[in-house]
Amino acid sequence: MKLEAELSLAKKAAQRAATLLSGLLAKPIEVDSAIDRDVKLAADREAETLIVETLRDGSPYPVLSEESGCIGETRSDRTRWIVDPLDGSLNFLRGIPFCGVSIGLWQDDAPLLGVIHDLRTGESFSGIVGAGAWLDDAKVHVSAVSKPSEAILCTGFPIGMDFSRSAITAYAEQVLNFKRTRLIGSAALSLAYLAAGRVDAYYERGIKIWDVAAGLAIVKAAGGAIFHTAADPKKHTLDVEASNGLLTRVNA
Repeated sequence: MKLEAELSLAKKAAQRAATLLSGLLAKPIEVDSAIDRDVKLAADREAETLIVETLRDGSPYPVLSEESGCIGETRSDRTRWIVDPLDGSLNFLRGIPFCGVSIGLWQDDAPLLGVIHDLRTGESFSGIVGAGAWLDDAKVHVSAVSKPSEAILCTGFPIGMDFSRSAITAYAEQVLNFKRTRLIGSAALSLAYLAAGRVDAYYERGIKIWDVAAGLAIVKAAGGAIFHTAADPKKHTLDVEASNGLLTRVNA
């Protein structure tokens, strides 16, 4: 597949959503719901509408999005856009500078391309698997760190994970070998930073596919290694690992 046109379309959709969301930062942020560990904002819905309209106007592929689920009919080639209109909603709400727009294109369980736009810095990460990855217009590549003791791992605690004491303890033991561990509250930006060589690995269990779809594509396009389970067809969750390809897997 030639994917340059699709990447351009995804960038256009991400930029339109980013412009909208940046404007909303200057106003009181409307909370639709805040249940348990989850928060839903009106900003998520507004950005999703803009992204879906842009993608559906410019391509034949259906869309799987966080707020509205599946939009459009499944194709025989099972190619679809996977969208998180605002990854890091709580960060956005509380003024924590890690949140962004995430748009990926997948075929079956394989990522093809991705775009992630950082709302606070304005940086745009993108990539086409097999062609390369970029930060704005500059090509990027994963890091060359080969020892966990020298590596930075990004991880997180998605809302659907097991928060029992035993589960948290087991989780912590899996990541103790890394030099540093970072939880920034945005899976999309964690993977974008991995693709750009700022961090060296990423690990998260029970994460939603729209949180990681674009990021996994960009990491793979940047020369990294990705591992993930098949997404649950109802909950849309999966377990994910990604790295620069030189580090031992966290959950090998």
